[in-house]
Amino acid sequence: MQKRSTRIIVLKFLVVFILMITSFFVLQHNASWYQQPVGEVMSVKNLSSQSLQDQYGNNIKQHDERVKVKILNTEKKNEIISFKNTYDDAMAITQPLHQHDQIFLSKSEKSWGLKDFKRDTFWIPILILVIGVLIITTGKAGVMMTTSLFLNVILFIFTIYLNLITKDANIFWLFILFSLVASAITLMFVMGIKNRLTWTVLLTVITSTILAMSIGLLVFSLTKGKGLHFELMSFITQLPQPMFLSMTLVGVLGAVMDEATDMIATLFSVEREHPDIGLKDLLITGRHVGQEIFGALSNTLFLIFMAEQIPMAILYLRNGNNWGFTYTMNLSLGMIQTLISAIGIVLTVPAGIFWVWILHKWQQKKAGIQS
Repeated sequence: MQKRSTRIIVLKFLVVFILMITSFFVLQHNASWYQQPVGEVMSVKNLSSQSLQDQYGNNIKQHDERVKVKILNTEKKNEIISFKNTYDDAMAITQPLHQHDQIFLSKSEKSWGLKDFKRDTFWIPILILVIGVLIITTGKAGVMMTTSLFLNVILFIFTIYLNLITKDANIFWLFILFSLVASAITLMFVMGIKNRLTWTVLLTVITSTILAMSIGLLVFSLTKGKGLHFELMSFITQLPQPMFLSMTLVGVLGAVMDEATDMIATLFSVEREHPDIGLKDLLITGRHVGQEIFGALSNTLFLIFMAEQIPMAILYLRNGNNWGFTYTMNLSLGMIQTLISAIGIVLTVPAGIFWVWILHKWQQKKAGIQS
C-alpha cells in the first residue's frame, strides 16, 4: 500500500515536470500570440564603457552594446534589425541583453529599441511548479485554495476594470465590495460554506476591518489630514485619498484574516473540548492566543513594508536628503498603513471572542430547543 502511494506521488510530480517542460517550449514559440513586436536577440557586441558621476558624487559605469534582433511576429516577421542598448551597472531601469533573450520591441520614427523583456517563458513554468507542489502536498485543500486564489485574481481585475469604465467612480467603495466578496470566496472555498467556523471568521474579519478603517478615517477627519502627503504617491491618475484608503483596506483585510483564522480555529478547538466553557475562560483563552499572534504578525507587516521601501529610501539618502525628508517623502504613508493594520490586528481579538461567544450561545440555545 505504501509503495503504491509512493508511486502515485512520483507520478504526480512527473506530470508537473512534463507540464513545466511543455509550457516552456510552447511559450518559447508563442510570439504570434502578441500584437506588439517580439524579437529574439541573435548577437550582442560591446561597444564602449564609461564612468559617470552625478552632482552628489555617486559613481556608476555605463555601457553601450550593439544588438542584432530577429523579429518573431507582425508583418515584419523574420526581419533582422539592429539597435544600440545602453545600460549601467546598477541595472535598476536599464539591463544588458544576452543572446537568445526574447524581448518586446518599440519603434520610434527612426529606429527600434528595447521596450521590455518577455518573461512568460520562465514565470509560467515556475507558477505551474508552485501550484503543482501545493496541490500534491495538500490535496483537496490545495485545490480549493488555488481555486479561491484564481477567483480572487479575476475579481480584482474586474474591480479595476469597473473603476476604469465607470465615470467618476470612487475606487474606495469598489474595493469595499471587493473585500467583502473576496473574503467570502476565500473562506468558503478553504473552510467550507456550511462550516460554522467560516461564518465566525467572516463576521470577525468584517467587524475588525470596519472598526480599524473607521478609527483611521476618524483620526484623518479630526486632524484634517495634516501630515498626510497623498500627492507624493507614485503614478496616481485619480484622487489620491480614495486610492490610499483602498490600499489600506486591502492590507488590513489580509492581516485581519490571517489572525482571525488562527485565533478562532483555536477557540473552536477549546470549545469542542470544553462545551460548558464560560465567557471569562473564553476571554482569557482568546487573549492569550491574540497575544501570541499579535507580536509576530505586526512585526511581519512592518518588515514587509520596510522591505518594499528600502530601494527608494536608499535612493533618497544617497542623493543628499536627510532622514526627516526621506521619511516624509517615502515612508510616512506606508507607516500609517502599517499602524491601521496593527489596530485591526488588535481589534480582531475582542471581535473574534465576541462572535465565538454569540454563536456559541446561539448553538446552545438551538440545541436546548431541539432537545
